[in-house]
Amino acid sequence: MLPVLRPVFDALDGAGVRYCHWKSNRNLASALRGDTDLDLLVYRGDAARFRSIVERAGFRPTRSSGYPSIANYYGLDDASGKLVDLHVYYRTITGATIKNYHLPVESMLLKGARQTEDGVYLPARSAELVLFVIRKTLDSAVLSEALRPRQWMATAEELGWLSRGVSEEEVAALLREHLPTVEFALFRKLRDAIRSDTSTVRRFLLGRALASRLRPHLRHRAPLATVLRTRHLCTTLWRAVRRQRRAETLLSGGAVMGVVGSDASGKSTLVREVSRWLGEFLSVVTVHGGKPPPTAVTLAPRALLPLLRRLMPRYRLSRLEADAEEGSTTGLETVRRGRLFMLYALRAVMVGYERKRLLVSAHRKAAAGMLVIADRYPTRQPGVPEGPTLHFLLEDAHPLYRWLARMEERLYRAIPLPDLILSLNVPLEVAVQRNLTRAKPGGPEPTEYLRRRHAQCANLDFPGVPLYRVHTDGSLDDTLRSVKTFIWGTL
Repeated sequence: MLPVLRPVFDALDGAGVRYCHWKSNRNLASALRGDTDLDLLVYRGDAARFRSIVERAGFRPTRSSGYPSIANYYGLDDASGKLVDLHVYYRTITGATIKNYHLPVESMLLKGARQTEDGVYLPARSAELVLFVIRKTLDSAVLSEALRPRQWMATAEELGWLSRGVSEEEVAALLREHLPTVEFALFRKLRDAIRSDTSTVRRFLLGRALASRLRPHLRHRAPLATVLRTRHLCTTLWRAVRRQRRAETLLSGGAVMGVVGSDASGKSTLVREVSRWLGEFLSVVTVHGGKPPPTAVTLAPRALLPLLRRLMPRYRLSRLEADAEEGSTTGLETVRRGRLFMLYALRAVMVGYERKRLLVSAHRKAAAGMLVIADRYPTRQPGVPEGPTLHFLLEDAHPLYRWLARMEERLYRAIPLPDLILSLNVPLEVAVQRNLTRAKPGGPEPTEYLRRRHAQCANLDFPGVPLYRVHTDGSLDDTLRSVKTFIWGTL
């Protein structure tokens, strides 16, 4: 069991919260390790106490799942770095893709619940067996869903596990008390069909027979249910085409996270790993704040950049910075007097515009609930990476240069501040060594360029933004553990 779970179960037990892990208990050990979600049925009268306990333990609720009486809570297990999914039901809403039935069996599941050695309450095996057979049969009650391939062998094995030690009399008594419209004779036919590789036609006919008995418990009548299934199918196909999967959004809302630091500090690696971690359950998108994509306005000029770089290497920012630092006669002030310097100034404004568009769009996505992770984040500080570069022209004698410098400054001021910043720090000698060994298009950066960027990044500042300084010269696992704790605590 993950360490984050035991205190939660102990607190629920101590507060007298009535709940049980109501399905898939054959695989409970896997769920307690965080490999799958935990399906908890909570007595509605104890819902407020349940929410208070799990939220105090650091679990974050997501927005409505789309189904009544169902919620998800995600918590971080610090030791493993895993996100744990509590799939919480206050009523037993079930029934294939659109969960079209509310079965009045909450008391059946909770009344005989017993506590395991791990502190988790499980329903009586007879109660879980009854509901298992009902749920699996309802999966075939609609023709479009009956045609879907099923792993009948795994289902039959779980049925066999649930049936051990359960008498026919127990099952019949539970049906009479909680689902009186389902005759025991029909239940046996349903159970026998699950045990064998029954034909699709027979499974569908048995599903229809059960559906007719459960009609009083339908959530949606046939016309609306058909519309909802069609919508669900279209949404599923659209996600498959776009290679997306269904993801949750936190009730507390989305966020924009910036990952900054010097070259070779591990920004790309950290962005990739954090995106993978959060994206397992939540809606996540990554952007590159240092190299924004072109917009409709900048697409044509952007196409000329490779040619201009080859024709005018002295106007590249890295070259200008190096010359200015070394006091060369070809530094910024000297190059400023060149006839082609205007191209450099226009390029700087264009980059600021692209960064503004990218980050404004990122904050719109965050406002809709997404988590946006930015590899590098623009700053309003002049003379640092991803900051304004025309600051030395603000008092220039030429009015056009002054205007361009002010425009660039306004663009960077219009970029919203991030919700949190991860500032990566690595010793210079480690950065130099990584730079020489990493595979990068165009080869490693010059060592002097790396030294200059390392010094500039030490001064990065984002006023008022929660900032976590991450030392990345240790192991990746240790770094990720500390980063995950900070991110989850901030969200």
